Amino acid sequence: MNKNTKLLISAVIAAAALSACSSSSKEKPAAQPAPAPQQAAQQNQPFTPKTVKVDAIDSTKEVHYRCGQNGQDPLSVMYGFKGNEPVVAQVKYKNELTPNLFRVVGSSDDINAFWGGNVAWVAGRANLGNIDKVDGNMLTVRGKTTVNGKEEVVDQIVAKYCSVANSPAKAGKPAPKKPAAKSKTLISNSNRRN
Repeated sequence: MNKNTKLLISAVIAAAALSACSSSSKEKPAAQPAPAPQQAAQQNQPFTPKTVKVDAIDSTKEVHYRCGQNGQDPLSVMYGFKGNEPVVAQVKYKNELTPNLFRVVGSSDDINAFWGGNVAWVAGRANLGNIDKVDGNMLTVRGKTTVNGKEEVVDQIVAKYCSVANSPAKAGKPAPKKPAAKSKTLISNSNRRN
């Protein structure tokens, strides 16, 4: 017998042995049921983080940030603290307030992550004593977009590269001055006698 024939016979014997080990039943394995539409929708949903339950807070602190590549976008966050730890945050960006964002359970040691109402705020790890000295990271909003013709749910970045601003005036435009002279003029003109 030549070498190729020996290999062929060995392969046939191995195949026969493996088929003998398989189920002797001629039934086909039960087909897996198609996932229900609700299950399919849940499989397409991104992970929703678990957050801490907050019944009350002990104190608050507002921090102003400059976001964007050149720090051109002002953003402020009002943090709520339980003891020394931030447990809730509310972000104000472009004159819009987020819902209350609660601290994500199991955040890593180097970040504070907050989540609520499909909005996330991530900042550097901080506590009551240093939160106004630690930079933020980014603000995201969960939304829908089309990827390869299929609608997907994704977390879209709204603001990033957020660093602590030295003061609220630096974080954004200074408040417009009120035209005080004009109102004085109106009063003095109405009191004037001709």
